[in-house]
Amino acid sequence: MKSHRKTGILKNATVLLLTVAFLFWGRASLPVVAESPSPSDPSLFLIEGLTDCQESIDLRDALLPVSELGRLYQDVLLSHPELFHVAPRLSYGYTEAVINGTPTRAVTYLYPVYTLTGQALTAARALYRSTVTSILADMEADFDGLPPTEVDTVLYLHDELAHRYAYDTRPEAEANADAYTFFRDGVGICQAYALAFLALARGAGLEAHIVVSGEMDHAWNHVRVEGAWYHVDVTRDDPIPAEGGSPTVTHARLLRSDTGMAAEGYYGFSCSEDHVCDDTRFETREGEAILENLRQELRFRDGVWLGTDEHGGPVATRVSSDGIFVGPAGDVNLSGGVDPADLLALYDPSIPEAWREWMRRCVVAPQESTAIESSSS
Repeated sequence: MKSHRKTGILKNATVLLLTVAFLFWGRASLPVVAESPSPSDPSLFLIEGLTDCQESIDLRDALLPVSELGRLYQDVLLSHPELFHVAPRLSYGYTEAVINGTPTRAVTYLYPVYTLTGQALTAARALYRSTVTSILADMEADFDGLPPTEVDTVLYLHDELAHRYAYDTRPEAEANADAYTFFRDGVGICQAYALAFLALARGAGLEAHIVVSGEMDHAWNHVRVEGAWYHVDVTRDDPIPAEGGSPTVTHARLLRSDTGMAAEGYYGFSCSEDHVCDDTRFETREGEAILENLRQELRFRDGVWLGTDEHGGPVATRVSSDGIFVGPAGDVNLSGGVDPADLLALYDPSIPEAWREWMRRCVVAPQESTAIESSSS
């Protein structure tokens, strides 16, 4: 009679469990597991064991088929960004069993691999928690006592990550793929962006999950806003700037539906909860994309978001449960057009100088020119 042990690895970018061909043989009795109508939830054992850095996690009571281990391990690691100290590699033991009348191989013990333990893990957890706490505190301060809506929260976290962090251009084997190293170094690949957004969104009280596409070799997020699920891909909204260029934050993949993401070239994606994203209230208005042309980080000011369009003009945006409204360039108070009150932005030091220069060039100068022509005539 034989017991068995195998090893596997979880690929960073597409988070797929790959079983490798190492087989360890040892003498042991071969129990037959009886049918069980309600086996224990193996994810609970995994989360507890991985959190405590257990060398072996007992899964015998879970009656977990080996064929389901890879997906379960993936779901646990992608649902818990705080498990950043768990390596994607693993080993497991199994036994021949009968589960609900079907002969199968059931996992007995899981043998994780940890990248951090002891004092190093304690320090890393402190940095991880302090970063999440700091970003959420900054959001509260930036809203100056006004409680942000769920849409405001998603927009803030999207722009904060895209503005503060950058894509890790190192080879995949060397690149940061977890939330902790992303926070620590300021760079990471798509999986790191998605895990960081997940940690922040949940810290802000939102429901969120990670979406993966093995075909695209890419990961991003689902987030629940105003009772519906939407896609958010911070990674591709944070393009790598040209050499010497300034960082750019785009919004083409923010609060998008399934069809909206398909229109952006996304395919083959799914999440562990099988969400359907069919609401388009935040992505189009009268057939036109709402956020597609907004560039640079948006800033919350006096109840509206200020950003720039593709021409560099300051644009005000208001978000609500009904959708998103973007005003014309220069209309920073969303009054319906550029008026004298908008010109007060010229004296507001909290607004970037580049935006104020645009107002001088494109609003003030034409008006002065018109006034001169009128007085001359």
